[in-house]
Parts: sequence; C-alpha cells; structure tokens
Amino acid sequence: MKKKLIFVSEALWVGGIETALVNLLNRLDYDKYDVTCLIVRDCQEMASRITSKCRLLIADRQHTVTFKEPYKYSRMFNLMEEPQNASSTRHLIWKTLCLFLKAPEMRLYSRYIREQLAGEHFDTCIIYSDRTAELAVRGIDADKYLMFYHHGSMKREYHDTYGYKKSEHVVAVSQNIANNLKKEFPQFQDKITVIHNLTDIDGVRGKAFETPDDLFPETGFNIVSCGRLHHVKGYDLAIQACDILLKRGYDQIYWYIVGGGPEEANLRQQIKELHLEEHVHLYGMKSNPYPYIKAADLFAQPSRFEGYSMSIMEGQVLGLPILATRAAAGKQIEDGVNGILCDTTADSIAEHIQQMIDSPDMGERIRMYLGRYDFERLNRDILTRLDEMF
Repeated sequence: MKKKLIFVSEALWVGGIETALVNLLNRLDYDKYDVTCLIVRDCQEMASRITSKCRLLIADRQHTVTFKEPYKYSRMFNLMEEPQNASSTRHLIWKTLCLFLKAPEMRLYSRYIREQLAGEHFDTCIIYSDRTAELAVRGIDADKYLMFYHHGSMKREYHDTYGYKKSEHVVAVSQNIANNLKKEFPQFQDKITVIHNLTDIDGVRGKAFETPDDLFPETGFNIVSCGRLHHVKGYDLAIQACDILLKRGYDQIYWYIVGGGPEEANLRQQIKELHLEEHVHLYGMKSNPYPYIKAADLFAQPSRFEGYSMSIMEGQVLGLPILATRAAAGKQIEDGVNGILCDTTADSIAEHIQQMIDSPDMGERIRMYLGRYDFERLNRDILTRLDEMF
C-alpha cells in the first residue's frame, strides 16, 4: 500500500522556496507515495509545473477554489492584515486586534480544513512553510509531522514553536541554518538535521535554451542576478558596485536583475540618481529566467542573508561562474573552485568582479569544474534521506 503524504505550504508564487517544493514534488516516487499538496493562498504561478500525479488543494480564506464550502471567518482574518502607510495609532489598533484574534482565527481555520478533508488520514504531513505549521498540526490528521526551515536569518523570520514541538524532524536546508536554529532553539536541537534542496537539472538546462525576451549586447561584460527585490538580497550593493566599476573605467559593464518585489521603486531611484540607466536594468519577474543566466558572463548573488540559494545552484548547473557574498553562500561555494566569494560590501563586490574581468582564466576554470560535476548525485542522496523520514 502507498504511503499518503501531504505537503502544506503558503502559496505557489514564483520564489526559491516554491521552486524547491515543486522540484521535490516532481521527483517523488509515485509508485510508492500518494501525494497531496495543500496551499493556503490562491497564488498558483508555479502550479502548472507540478506533475499531474500530485493532488493540489487550494484553501484560500477569501474565496473558494478547491473546496465547495467557503470559509466563514474571512472578515476576522482581514482585520489582521497589516495596514500600509498608517498612523501609529492605527498600527497600535492593528497589533491589538492581532493579539486577540490570531489564536481563535487559527483554530477556526484549522477546523475548516479538517472538515473539508472529511476525516482523511495521512501517514506523514510535511510542513514546507513555517508559516503554516500551526495550521498543519491542528488541521491535518497524520501519524507524524516533518518540518522544513529555509531562511538564512533567524531574527527577521517567523518561528512557530508549535510546529517544532510536534515534528519528528526539523529539516534545515543548509548547515548554517541548522547551526542558527540550534543556537536559537536549543530545546529542539536533537530534531534538527540538514538536507539540501533538490535542483531540477534537466528542467533548468532545457529551459535555458528558450529564446529570451531581451538580448544582451554582444560586447561588454554581462552580469545577471535573480531574486526577490528585497533589502536582504543586497541589490542596492550591486548597483553601488556597478557605479564603482564604471568610475574605474570598466564602462562595458551591464548588470541585469531579474525579479520583482517591494524594493523596486527604491532601486529604480538609486539607478536614476547614479545615472546608471544604461548599465543596470531591472527586468521584472520572468517565468523563465534561465536563458538570461545562460547568456551572462557572471551570475552575482549580493545577498546580506541567504538560506540555501536555489539561484546559485541553478547558475552552477548551467556552468556559469558565480560571485556571491559569504553571507549568501559561505557553505555553498568553495572559493575559487565552484565560484567566488566576497564580503557583503559594494567595494568587495566590485573588486572581485574586476578581478574576474582582468583574469578571464579564473572564470574558465570554474566553468570547466562545473561542467564535470555530478549534480544528479546530490539529488539522489537528498531523495534517499527524505525517503527514510517519510
């Protein structure tokens, strides 16, 4: 008899965590497992990438999608939505409402999920987003629970100790994350283990050959970065680094940033103030960023924090030299072997890019190493370890 698994996550919008989830769902052995994926927001940008063998359930509080019965307490949930550009008084009211409404609303929503699943039982519930931990524990009937944690920063992220307590294992996707979790929550350290995210090797390589919407100039040094436009990703440092290089005479630098997010307006203003419109381009969200990565001379990850970067792995799969901050990839990149590490400053980023331009053999050595590397072996090891937990 097949084991019944249910993955619970927040949404399927375009992002690193969601990419990792889709990759995992597509590589499971469906002769061995009966798999369900439950998301709690009607954001389905990546849903079409999931194999049809996986049952997808969407339980949005605002409107019905999969389930016929609507959630009756959406207004209570809406009251807890953080107000934007509001006064300090309005923010105080919002925090007070959250204090009193969060717990009862979660119990009501969990009961709604249980009722819609109509008593369905699962062997293992995999909590893939920490923000859905309490819902999964309260709303899903399972023999055991397994929880993933993806974030590089401890203080800035949400932690649900309810999920940590219930789960047999807490999977950190990098050694740094595991170390930080153990330090932050020593009472759960025996549960914490490290398993990296899967990479869709064939999918990434296949999509990289599609024609991009925009073509890079044939002359010049083209740099690509991919990710959410957020302060933590360090794109303001990338823009400063580009300005430094131009002032040093490297006037054939072109930097392309693929992604969208809350920092877009600030980044555009920074580009304008430094007069970098011809050299730094914000491409917005792309459903297929891989042709841009493949066409670049360098992939750059200037993040201030990072968990386990899917973008770095995908760049490596495409054989591209990677420049990343130690904060982003200190354990993911072996400096000078499969990429280059720098400090989290504009000066350091610029200095290392300059070195790569002046010494093209450096990038060529990295390309040759990545071309020989067995990425699929990593995937097989990950699947073996997860099979043991499921």
